[in-house]
Amino acid sequence: MSITSKFRHTMLIVTALGLGIAATACSAAGDKPAAAAPQPDPNKPAVLLVHGAFADGSSWSRVAERLQRDGYRVTSAAVPLRGLTYDSAYIRGLLDAMPNKTILVGHSYGGAVITNAAAGSPKVKGLVYVAAFAPDKGESLGELDARYGGPATKITVPQNYPLTTGGTAPELVISPEQFPANFAQDLPADEAALLASAQRPVAVAAFTETTVDPAWKSIPSWYLVARDDHMIPADGQRAMAKRINATVVEHDGSHAIALSQPATVTELIESAATAAH
Repeated sequence: MSITSKFRHTMLIVTALGLGIAATACSAAGDKPAAAAPQPDPNKPAVLLVHGAFADGSSWSRVAERLQRDGYRVTSAAVPLRGLTYDSAYIRGLLDAMPNKTILVGHSYGGAVITNAAAGSPKVKGLVYVAAFAPDKGESLGELDARYGGPATKITVPQNYPLTTGGTAPELVISPEQFPANFAQDLPADEAALLASAQRPVAVAAFTETTVDPAWKSIPSWYLVARDDHMIPADGQRAMAKRINATVVEHDGSHAIALSQPATVTELIESAATAAH
């Protein structure tokens, strides 16, 4: 073998070794191509998720992940929590921008919001209530909370935030000490404490303003009763589900059932989507 041939042979070995080392390093570092995001199936209805008071859109994260994986276009709304009238108008704006077929899902106070936001909308093919309020015309959440023995008036505390225009804005939060046992008792203690620290205040108007035109009177409805709910007692949920003539599923779970039992919540939403297809 000539000197030139030996040099070329040596360089090929070095190059091969280098590529092998580089590949091993990339593998060790976990440098893999990112998985493609699931694409929505155009034949399935969209899903608009509406969270309740003392929470935000992340409360739907485990449900949204499953729905997306199953081919649904999902929007987790950021509800302003400024009052039933304001919030319903805001969600109606989002709804009007959704594809033609939409399943509207509300948790807790979000149930009252979807009840008002969906009224008269041709896009909503189904309403899904998850441990939620389903008010009738003229009813307020404060009234329903009292009727069904909810603890809201006992465990919430006022927060008065200064306004740039002067004065303060009265809002409510659940006392951090009361939050885990009443809102999320079936979640790990550290997760429940984190939810308590991150809860979003809700305007008092959310509990005092009344429903105008209940959408459940003309739109098919589904209801998930959380049997261990301390915020909206299960008997109250059953009473509301019965009067709106909803398809009812019951499951063990706290008020935070979308986080503690996401598979059950997802299954009900997909059942509504299939029936409304």
